[in-house]
Amino acid sequence: MGLTIRRSYLTQYYKESSQKYRNVRVEPVHYCEKEYELAEKRKRKSFVNRNADPIDAPRERFVLFMRTVRENRGLAFLVHSLRLPYMTRETCKTELARTVSILPNLHYVDLPEAFFSDDPSTSAIQNELRASCPEIRRMKYSSGSERSLTRLPAAPLWQKLEILELAKLRIETQDLLFVLATFPHLQDLKLVELAWLDDSVFRQSSPSLPPFPAIQRLTLQDTPLIQATGLATYLSQPKNQSALKHLSLAETGILPQHLYAVLSRATQLLSLSITETIDKPFPLDPPTPQLSSPSLEFLHYEITMHSSPRSPRFTVQPTTTSYYTYLSSSILSGSLPSLRELYVRDSSFTESLCLSPPVRPFSNSNHLAPVPSNSAAMALSQPLAIYSKGLEEMEWNFTSMDPEPSFPASPTSSTFLGSNGHNRNSSVASHHTRPLSFSGAENLGPAWGGQARKSVVVPAVSVDGRGPGGFLAVPGAEEGGMRRPMSSGSTSGGSGVLSASWTGGAGKKERKDLWR
Repeated sequence: MGLTIRRSYLTQYYKESSQKYRNVRVEPVHYCEKEYELAEKRKRKSFVNRNADPIDAPRERFVLFMRTVRENRGLAFLVHSLRLPYMTRETCKTELARTVSILPNLHYVDLPEAFFSDDPSTSAIQNELRASCPEIRRMKYSSGSERSLTRLPAAPLWQKLEILELAKLRIETQDLLFVLATFPHLQDLKLVELAWLDDSVFRQSSPSLPPFPAIQRLTLQDTPLIQATGLATYLSQPKNQSALKHLSLAETGILPQHLYAVLSRATQLLSLSITETIDKPFPLDPPTPQLSSPSLEFLHYEITMHSSPRSPRFTVQPTTTSYYTYLSSSILSGSLPSLRELYVRDSSFTESLCLSPPVRPFSNSNHLAPVPSNSAAMALSQPLAIYSKGLEEMEWNFTSMDPEPSFPASPTSSTFLGSNGHNRNSSVASHHTRPLSFSGAENLGPAWGGQARKSVVVPAVSVDGRGPGGFLAVPGAEEGGMRRPMSSGSTSGGSGVLSASWTGGAGKKERKDLWR
């Protein structure tokens, strides 16, 4: 019986330890209600110095963790990730080297910045990490580490590496291909500030050179020689098409007018981010095909104007307007059917998307002619969350938009004659849904703290099906709050006169008509 109890205790202890020590994160603050009291007790006070500085709590916690795993090797085998604050990993390099030397299953670890540049001060950490941690999943090589990077093909390390970042390196293109070939499980690659990198890295010019690997996430930042043709060549291979899911472009040679060539090849792409600085409007000749992708769900489209002394300060409209017009036309054409989330650096993008060519009832209510097929096609066909921000704004403004609702056919409202004798169906007369915005609430109605009049949108076809709809003004607030408009039979004296809050009585200076 004693052996059974001991086994159950050890099993429970192992389960709890595996959950506690699998992902370790040392925090500078112990998020609890007694943090201020504990911080006061940590101060090394004396009779002379009553306001002493507190001890370095993150360092003390990290030292306690190091002692624990060094004394209990069973717990050391459970650790997969080790997260440290910036100052802790920069000042505790010796303790960090002693800790990683006994963590054989370590996947992710926060390292000092000097480690990625082969700084001599981090040589102990480098030796211990290479010798004792073969399961590392993420690594970075920065300027100064070219020598250790080019040695990898001859002496491979970390064969299960999944995330790799290369920044500010100066190596040959063929050396880069050989280095990438040493990581068979690579999934995420980030190339930063490689001014020498061009499209030749995507083309296998010689059979002796390994091809650019098929990865799930590719990030290109400050690589001006990478063009859309080179990336399209890489995506022409079926293996690369099916693998690439996330693409991020920042200050590259792939301009927005050439982005369609990349999207047409990336058939499995889920998210796309493009950040470019331009100095001339969107080219109109030759005509640019619209952005088209059946799988794209997330798009970060940030186009800003290059600031220079030659740039005009006062113009009719910004140079970037044509680029966002191109994006809105691609969305309204239905060529991005799976798009659900959009980030743009244009504060007026949502309004411009709503001001697309309207259907005939809103554009000309006096002549109810049949609506052309092309105007019906230029409409939002899927729910879309838009996050917009101007150049001088600090936070993103969220707007949720829904597609056009369709009205079912009925004997009373399905078909009726217009003033010119043509028939019109209610599905053709559907209206654009007004966006629900959570930004600028101070400029909304009285219920939101502003002075603007509240209104709701009614369908383009009225309830009886005999006329166009419009904006319906909502009654304002009374002295005691919002009041429901009384019917003619419930008014005082039964005179049948509506309430002044609904019709805009003599005591109201603001006009609140039923239709506007």
